Formats: sequence, structure tokens, C-alpha cells
Amino acid sequence: MQAQPAPGAVPLLAHYTSIGTLERIAQTGEIWFSNPLYMNDVDELRYGMNLGLHAVRTHTGLRQACPPAHYNALLDAFDALFTAFDNESAFDVYVFSCSEHDDNIGDDGLLSMWRGYGGDGNGVAIVFDMSQLLAAPAPLLVHQVEYLSYEASEDWMAHKLQRFALALQRQGGSVQDMATAAAALFERIKLFALFTKHRGFHEEREWRMVYLREQDLEDRFTQQLHYAIGSRGIEPRLRFSTDALGDGEHKPSLEQMVQRIILGPVLATPLAVRSVARMLELYQPQWATRVARSTTPYRSQRTWPIT
Repeated sequence: MQAQPAPGAVPLLAHYTSIGTLERIAQTGEIWFSNPLYMNDVDELRYGMNLGLHAVRTHTGLRQACPPAHYNALLDAFDALFTAFDNESAFDVYVFSCSEHDDNIGDDGLLSMWRGYGGDGNGVAIVFDMSQLLAAPAPLLVHQVEYLSYEASEDWMAHKLQRFALALQRQGGSVQDMATAAAALFERIKLFALFTKHRGFHEEREWRMVYLREQDLEDRFTQQLHYAIGSRGIEPRLRFSTDALGDGEHKPSLEQMVQRIILGPVLATPLAVRSVARMLELYQPQWATRVARSTTPYRSQRTWPIT
């Protein structure tokens, strides 16, 4: 996978959400990460992982790359990792999703994002500069999402497994070494599952910050593992706060990371702009001067009564 982008290589990122979520972020100084198993796309994480499992079990090149005992040990180790992830680790994978904020579009934002995530135009877009966060020693993965068709995902998996099979054939090793090989393959497939989506979502222009508990070796965020109760019932969450990163010289500040707060095209009346600024004056005074509004002509989706 490509290396984590440098701090200066990440564009401004907009998180489209409700006005209530903005209030909670301002009050608490926390951003809540969601578990991808509960996200809007029903194929989130599950599709990529299941695709990888099926591909590993059926790939001819992988079978031919090593003796039967090695191949069986590789499959057994991979299956054990998949089962452990499915039963345990996947519960503590958390994602914070943003959309690339295009200066050519400016404060009007993306119409599809207002409809899908911004309260049908009644929400807000919180625009972040994540460069500080990337410069800090945070146990987070940050990458741009790649949009693929099902066929392209299958081709990617077949190509990656063929390369893995050739590397395995060159490297050799003992039967016991197959556990290490399986772990490397499993991690790559997991990253594929986390940072790809079906091409039908391409308009979202998504970037993701991902927290994996097993990579939080210093337990910086284990105290932030939490839950939320909403319309879909109870879900695991991560209450992300920059305070968990300690007091180092490069500790990021949420106050500075938030660049603009854009009110959606339905919400953005003059009274609402002033009211949001007043709310922010109470909790995050520096943000009060960063309020903007979308001027997109917008007709919210309505459900007409049946007569």
C-alpha cells in the first residue's frame, strides 16, 4: 500500500453532519469515530474481507507456490486470523470519514453530501486541516478511498495474490514461517477492505482516518472506547480527543484543526448563521468567526402525502 501521506499532501477535508453533532463536538472537544460494520454502505469492510478470504482459499497460484504442508499451514494461519478478526478485532475498528474539500467549489459544498450526510441540507460541513494530526505520533491510518467495481476488486485481489505467491516461492522458508506470511497477507487485505468502496459512491471523494486497536501499542485511546445509542440501537464508538496524544511539542489542537463551519443550504438563513455563531462563542470562541454558509440553490427532498 502507498505510504501514509505527508502532512502537507492532505487537502482540506469536510465532515458533513448534523447541527446537533457540531454542538457536541464544540462542547466536548471530541470527534466520534464509527465502527464500519454500522456504516451506510452495507459492503463496508465485510465485502473486502470476505472477498479476500474466498480468493486466498481458491487461488491456484498460491497453491502451486509451495509444498502441500506449507500451503495447508498458510491457509490454517490465515483462517485463524480471519476468525479472530471477525469475532474480536473488527469490533474495535473505527473510522472517521471526510470528503475532500475543493476550493473551486468553496463553501457551497457537494450537493450529494448535503443530501446523504448533511441532514438533507439542514446540517453542517466541518472543514478540517488534518496536517497537525498527521505530524503527531497518533495511532491512525489516513488514506484516500479508492472506488472500484466488484469486477475491479476481484481483479485487484487476484493480482495481489499472484504477486504474493511469487514472493512466497522466492522466499521459501519452513512450515512454521507460514504464520508470518499469512499475517502479512491478512494485513494487506484488511487495508484493502478499509480503504476501498464500490464505485457508485465515487461522488463522496472520501478520505478516511482509521483507528485499529491492535496498532495502538501504547494504549493511547483505549480509555476513549465508548458506545452510542441511536436509531439503529447501540453501537461501539471511539471518542477521539487530541488530549489522548499527550502534551508533546507537536500535539495537535482541535481548535486550530477546524478551519470553517459551513451551514447547509436549507439551514443557512441569516438568523441561523448568527445563532450558530452564538453557540460557538459559548464553547469554542475561535470557531465563531469561521462560520460560512452554502449558497447552493437547494430543494430538500420531501415526502408528499398520498391522497
